[in-house]
Amino acid sequence: MKAEKPAPETDKEPEAPHPRETFSFVGHEAEEQALLDGLRGGRMHHAWLLAGAKGLGKATLAYRFARLALGAARTGPRPLDVDPEDQIARRIAAQSHPDLFVLRRGINDRGKPRREIAVDDARELGAFFSLAPSEGGMRVAIIDAVDDLNRNAANAILKTLEEPPARSVLLLVCHAPGAILPTIRSRCRRLALRPVSDDLVRQASGADDALVKLAKGRPGRAIARKAQGLDAGSADLRRAQAAIAKGEAASVLNPLYDQMSGEPFERLAAVLELAEEWTHAAGVEQGSEAWAEAWSALETLRSEAEGLDMDPRHALARAVGVLDRAAASRR
Repeated sequence: MKAEKPAPETDKEPEAPHPRETFSFVGHEAEEQALLDGLRGGRMHHAWLLAGAKGLGKATLAYRFARLALGAARTGPRPLDVDPEDQIARRIAAQSHPDLFVLRRGINDRGKPRREIAVDDARELGAFFSLAPSEGGMRVAIIDAVDDLNRNAANAILKTLEEPPARSVLLLVCHAPGAILPTIRSRCRRLALRPVSDDLVRQASGADDALVKLAKGRPGRAIARKAQGLDAGSADLRRAQAAIAKGEAASVLNPLYDQMSGEPFERLAAVLELAEEWTHAAGVEQGSEAWAEAWSALETLRSEAEGLDMDPRHALARAVGVLDRAAASRR
């Protein structure tokens, strides 16, 4: 009998290890130290907003903190290092620790990731924090990512932020702080993660120079794209932005999709994310509002394609149309 395929995890990069299974970490020493100081000082802020671009390691940082907060023994040179064989660390990696709750996008009835975190899922956070810690220490929750909360779900977590229970910490992974509710931002202590050096990206990912350059200081992005088999040094990819600006998007997006490994929607998401970056760069260079509109359309398309189970080839064709129209507007 054919083995049942596991449900996709909505809070990890394609083909890359999940942050709860990741123990190596580069950069962000000051942010780690701030979390450790809060934990040691006995006056831990109840909510932390871990902010920055995708691929910087925000979720990995959240899990690093969670291991220590839930009782893992600190060991190693970095502020939040623990032994991967520590029993607490192993239980977190196995998703079996009762005092850790992770709020993320669920799976719809077709087995595909939902486009957003629903209010019913968000309400489970309050139920989790209404209980005393099972093992006498703390309760820790991670929201990955707060950007995915729909309006009702965002309002549902406000009560927890406004009336935090004792011995609890909430870590909110956030890709775009300016886009979330001000009432959520104002109740969190913010830690801003910034791009790291190319040397650190190379150290974390083992990627070649072309892929390191493409990652733009985001180790997680380099790890994921390397795992997907992206050849960042290919001639087609080097000329991608220029080709898109000339209205030749099909010559870039389709070969790029074919080159990558993994699930179709994971490959599509990676292609559209790269297209968004090239589109943003074209807009900055040309000062054209058409490219800003194209960027927004690509972002919407990426979300719709995943949530509506759209055929990836159809989504690629739509993306090509969006980009070619933006290019035509400059002629």
